[in-house]
Amino acid sequence: MVFQQMQNLSESSFKKIHEAIDVTKLERIGAHSHINGLGLDEKFQPLDISDGMVGQIRARRAAGIITKMVKEGKIGGRAILFAGKPGTGKTAIAMGIAQELGAETPFTAISGSEFFSLDISKTEALTQALRKSIG
Repeated sequence: MVFQQMQNLSESSFKKIHEAIDVTKLERIGAHSHINGLGLDEKFQPLDISDGMVGQIRARRAAGIITKMVKEGKIGGRAILFAGKPGTGKTAIAMGIAQELGAETPFTAISGSEFFSLDISKTEALTQALRKSIG
């Protein structure tokens, strides 16, 4: 029965199919390449949608306070560790902080899977990430 239906299809039915775009030639952009900052106003209040950030109101406000303290020289020479469940916006907030602080601020995103490699030790993976971050 299906075969009979296939035979009844006209030639024009197949002309509606459009050629697919070859995505292998497109430049890949990172998952967080759209983030330009934390999306805060002058009083460090998060805007609904701004600088590529949506949601995470309390986290963005806290990140804005940290950013302000770094810019004022109240904290510096330290690292910020983000912890939480997958998909909660840790990398996005970190990218927003890095964008707010400027291009001279080193930023390296690393995932937990990078530390559980059979090729190198966890210490070596951390050392490589640190070297990558500082140039």
